[in-house]
Amino acid sequence: MCYLKTFDPTVPMTYFLCVMSICVFTVNPYLQVCALTGGVVLLVSIKKKESLKLLAVCALIMAVMAVTNPLFVHRGMTELFYVGKQPYTLEALLYGLSLGCSIASLLIWFGVWSALITQDEILAVFGKRMPKTALVISMILGFIPKLHSKYTRLLHAFYAGGGTRRKSLKRTAMIFTACLAYEAEQVIDISLSMKARGYGSKSRTYSQRRHFRKKDAAALAFSLALCITCYVLIGSRRLDYWYYPRLSTQGFDALGVGSYFLLCLSPMYYIIKEKLLWRYCPAAS
Repeated sequence: MCYLKTFDPTVPMTYFLCVMSICVFTVNPYLQVCALTGGVVLLVSIKKKESLKLLAVCALIMAVMAVTNPLFVHRGMTELFYVGKQPYTLEALLYGLSLGCSIASLLIWFGVWSALITQDEILAVFGKRMPKTALVISMILGFIPKLHSKYTRLLHAFYAGGGTRRKSLKRTAMIFTACLAYEAEQVIDISLSMKARGYGSKSRTYSQRRHFRKKDAAALAFSLALCITCYVLIGSRRLDYWYYPRLSTQGFDALGVGSYFLLCLSPMYYIIKEKLLWRYCPAAS
């Protein structure tokens, strides 16, 4: 993944914005399958075995939403069976699966985001014009992994000190409280240190490790072109799809679906290229 990280941070951040914005605002199952497929392929390529837990959670979310949605929503004309006196319809089942697919796709794409976008890159994009906002965003994104790591270390220390391995709410609350206290002290120390160094003042200087190059412009233009194509087709209602009262017989547009599928899988070009260079051309990599 080193080759992907050579791009200017604006490129991957714009790419993720394009992919996830379309995924959020559409219920078209063809686009949702493209987002889910592209996200799974990229996540497995980047994190490999580490991605299995997230994929299992996403599969569970999709299954639960698909099964439970018809229990609360009884719209649709294709009745499968009755739960009490209420119909369990195929349209509600597929709509729940569609909602689950959207949530799962977003979780997977955020997993890919966390692997490619670091706190330094967020500061590089927003640090010059919005230094305080960039700092807050980067600290929020880094808080959960740090808290999890600290919790694991405290738990191991608890075991080493003779603590029982039996799970209990009291033990969890005790360790979690210690984690929060530690993080609060860290935040205070960091804020005082940054204030002493004049962070956010007019005299603050800014340096950029990377410069926007031709390959960055080409990659950015490619992503925006595919995204704009999808939005134009969505705006012209060529990608409209509905579930109620019957399933839609339209919604598949070869140009729109193909553009979004290509957008979701475009990073695979750089991943495959890097692997081929490392395998067959060591000097070139």
